[in-house]
Amino acid sequence: MPATLPFLTANSFMGLAAETTYGVAASISTFTPVGSPKVTPGVKWLDDSDFRGSPVMHYDQVQGVFNAQYDHKVFTYTDVYPNILRAALGSTDTVASVGGGQYTHTIGLINSPNTGSQPPSYTIVNDSVDNTYQLTASRLDSLSVAFTADAAVENTVTWRSNAASVVASVSNAGAESTQHLIPAWNCAASIGGSTVTVVESVQLDIKRNTSQIYTLGSQSAISNFAGPLVVEGKATFVMAAGITNSYYANALVRDQQQIILSLIDPQTGYFINYTMSACQLEAPIVNQGKAYLTLDTNFVAVANTTDAIAGYGGYSPIKCMVQNNISTAY
Repeated sequence: MPATLPFLTANSFMGLAAETTYGVAASISTFTPVGSPKVTPGVKWLDDSDFRGSPVMHYDQVQGVFNAQYDHKVFTYTDVYPNILRAALGSTDTVASVGGGQYTHTIGLINSPNTGSQPPSYTIVNDSVDNTYQLTASRLDSLSVAFTADAAVENTVTWRSNAASVVASVSNAGAESTQHLIPAWNCAASIGGSTVTVVESVQLDIKRNTSQIYTLGSQSAISNFAGPLVVEGKATFVMAAGITNSYYANALVRDQQQIILSLIDPQTGYFINYTMSACQLEAPIVNQGKAYLTLDTNFVAVANTTDAIAGYGGYSPIKCMVQNNISTAY
């Protein structure tokens, strides 16, 4: 009997690129280190269960509409991460040189009523070694950023896509991220303009609730359609003697404050800032379940004009800036 040689999941890789034309596969040149990738093809089966004089229910199964979902995790690498921010928020990337071969990339919410205020669509390739699966017309559904002081900053991402297809293999040789992951111990938070030194963990959820729109004549969606932006999350504060902690009181009254979360690579100084200029803390819980006291709260980022991107106007609950060594726009 010949030896069984299963494929090794560690050989997997993922790439993505913004599409020039929605649904038309883009050439992939950016490869993002990826964790726990999963392609879930969706086929809606139409069940024929009309009565035919027999005590059974399923007489036929007919294919309905097609779609796909792509889920993955990724650490926070400053050279490739702006692609995910653009997919979530949608604005063009405003690039500015800050000297020393470093550049800032400012990305916020697209507000373009005549085009549905849609972020760019992406082509994704997921090479799971057995095959290279391509997903076109991919729009981000949700991005969850989680950081706890003793761990790396990790992102959990879900995309809604057209049906996956098997394509010729692509090469990621020499094209993967060259940056370091960001450890949460080197992250910082400020609330109301003051640095907060007692944040133990944060989860920031950026949601588009992307839905698939179908019309007669096609099994594929005419649009993987991103909905209105929702930004919310939760935070845990260590409650320590001698340190003023007003967050319990803030969460019980209307008190919208600026929250800035800064993720900083200690090796290069490159960073990612999430700025939410009007955040409301909610649902405070004094947690006595550990050996030390903590305060658990939720927060909701409220739409405001400060976080809106120049040229788009309107309101936005968040604006992001990335500093790295990439001079071109994403």
